[in-house]
This record gives sequence, C-alpha cells and structure tokens, in this order.
Amino acid sequence: MSFESIPKLSAVKVENLRLRAYIGFLDWEKEKLQDVVISFSFKYDTRLASETDDVTHAVDYKKINKRIIQLVDNKPFQLIENLAEQIYSLIQNTGPEVQEIDVQVEKPRALRFADNVMVNIYGRDRYNTAIIALGSNIDPEENFKKALSLISQWGLITKRTEFITTKPLKFIEQDDFLNGAILIATKKNLSELQVELRQIEALLGRVRSANKNAPRQIDLDVTTFNGFLIDKEIKELPFMIDFVKLLQPEIVIG
Repeated sequence: MSFESIPKLSAVKVENLRLRAYIGFLDWEKEKLQDVVISFSFKYDTRLASETDDVTHAVDYKKINKRIIQLVDNKPFQLIENLAEQIYSLIQNTGPEVQEIDVQVEKPRALRFADNVMVNIYGRDRYNTAIIALGSNIDPEENFKKALSLISQWGLITKRTEFITTKPLKFIEQDDFLNGAILIATKKNLSELQVELRQIEALLGRVRSANKNAPRQIDLDVTTFNGFLIDKEIKELPFMIDFVKLLQPEIVIG
C-alpha cells in the first residue's frame, strides 16, 4: 500500500436535531408529543471528495438527516435506547464507507431536578463483522498459519471455511493456490482493517508488482464488511461465492 492510497478520514457531525416523538407511553395515541434532541457523527475517507470537490464522492449527510427525521418525527418509541439503536443502524446501512458512527439521543426534562436523560452509542465500542479472504501459492500452509496468528491478535475469528487448492487464473504459469476465508469480529473500522491486512502481507514478504496475478506469499482481502460486499471481483471466483454463502448466507451476491 502506497502513501497515496492511505485513507484520509474526516468526521461529519450534525448536532442538536430537534424533533418530537411519543416516548415511553403504552397508549401513545392518547399522549402528547415530547421533545427529543438527536446528535450524530461519522467518519469517512474524504480523499476523493476533497481532491475533486465533487459531491458524488461525498457521503450525503443531508439525505441521512432527512431519513432520521422520517424515522423519528411524530413516531412512538418505548425506550430512547431503542430509538438510538435504530438511528445507529440507519446510518450504518448507508454504506461501508461510513465508519465510526456516534449517536446521542436526549430526552429533555425526563427526570425531576435533571435537565435531560441521554443515551450515547459510540461506534468504537461496537464490533464490526468482516469476511477476509486468504490466498497463497508460496509456502501456503506456513503463510496461512502466520497470517491467522497475526489476525487473531486484533480480531476474533468466529467461523472459517475449509482451505482448498485452486488452479491459478489469468496468469496460469505458476503453482496452484491455497484459498480460504474467515469471518471475524473486530473493533477496527474498514480503513484500519484494510491497512492492517496490507501490513501483514508486507510482514510475510509480499511485494506487489504490476502483475497483480503473480505468485505471492499471502493475499488478504476484505470481502465483506458489516453485511456489505466490498470485493466485487469475487463474482469471477466461484469458490469465493461459496465461501460467502457459507460464512454469511444472508448476503446477496448479485
């Protein structure tokens, strides 16, 4: 990974979005609307947006804000914990580029002698899920073992596929590959995860060249992240499609 490709994360914040909702009532149709105050933030890689000044490369925070208004305003919720969770999920579902989401929901005058009650969700406290694909045709068993050991230092490996031997594609004048995939839970965001995997590749001796299909000690790719398909090239690899179906059958590969 070159310095030019290292992500540039920037934070976007929306503070004190003031809405009204029915909070904590069993028969909410007979009750009055209450004030709720919502703040949220997230990070994303703004390299392309800042370099091009092109809105198509930016995360549309106005659209996110509008969707939160549609979710909350004049709607009933028993708990602000549930409301905060729904807002967090809404922002997360925007796309894998949205990272480190924080959400705060305030309920003013909810307790006597207190200004408000609030619930905070900090993205750094949450685990992300990811499928990591592994491939090697230079000392593959040993390099798989080393890579899995390094990954397990910061990610919890929850499931893995069988490791299978496949024929090389595109550049066929080389040894067969050992391929497999693991499902992990990690507190690293997508950008951090991709950088970490490139570092492991370098530690195990991989040198990238113009021929991206050349023999390699190890190849580590983020295939999915929080339910989003990251590596679109797996559509050309039937065994990778099978790996995703095994590890995360809920993901649809179009």
